[in-house]
Amino acid sequence: MVSHELRTPLTSIAGFTETLRESWPKLSQEEIDEFLVIMRREAAHLSNLVEDILVIPRLEAGHLRLDATDLDLRSEAFRTGQLVFQDSDREFAVAIPGGVIVHADQIRLEQVLRNLLENARKYGGDQVLVEGEAQDDLYRVVVSDNGPGVPETDQDRIFEHFEQVTKGDARSDQGVGLGLPIARTLARAMGGDLWYEARFPIGSQFCFTIQLAQVAAPSDAATIGDLGSSPAA
Repeated sequence: MVSHELRTPLTSIAGFTETLRESWPKLSQEEIDEFLVIMRREAAHLSNLVEDILVIPRLEAGHLRLDATDLDLRSEAFRTGQLVFQDSDREFAVAIPGGVIVHADQIRLEQVLRNLLENARKYGGDQVLVEGEAQDDLYRVVVSDNGPGVPETDQDRIFEHFEQVTKGDARSDQGVGLGLPIARTLARAMGGDLWYEARFPIGSQFCFTIQLAQVAAPSDAATIGDLGSSPAA
């Protein structure tokens, strides 16, 4: 499954590269621009997939270094959402107020947001919303959608490595079932947690907590081995 997911963007990039090499003088500027946009999108997908795969052994060994800093959560959510939904017809909105400052590793916070938003883009209907609220020393972020939701029997399994709700011949979406377990582990490593909730009357809500800046850990650099997991929500 991983091999297939790695080959898919590589095949696309190689095909469009060869087409541009052979036919550049014959192509219109619009066609060239379209091909380059597709290649850039496939390269980004490949980069994200490789990062998710490479982070697993570092997570399991507790050797993933975290460099925490103060970040504007609304800006981070909006920027990541623009990247995920730039070529999508789904409605995407961020309802987190400005001025919510969290203390987190920017790369890993983006990885958590990206995996949750990509999951919503693939499975979550046509409306995706990022919102949240302060809870004592943490901020609770909710990524919600109006899709079919996750069956109760699968709500634990989706957080296991290489697991997806759709499998085998029924599997029609990209991904290898790493995004959610990695997002949960990263959220816990940064002092929070991540879990699933059903959304009424339809849809899904993936929630995670992140430390607010005023209660940041004393050191700005740590590894996952130094940071404990927070209690389950």
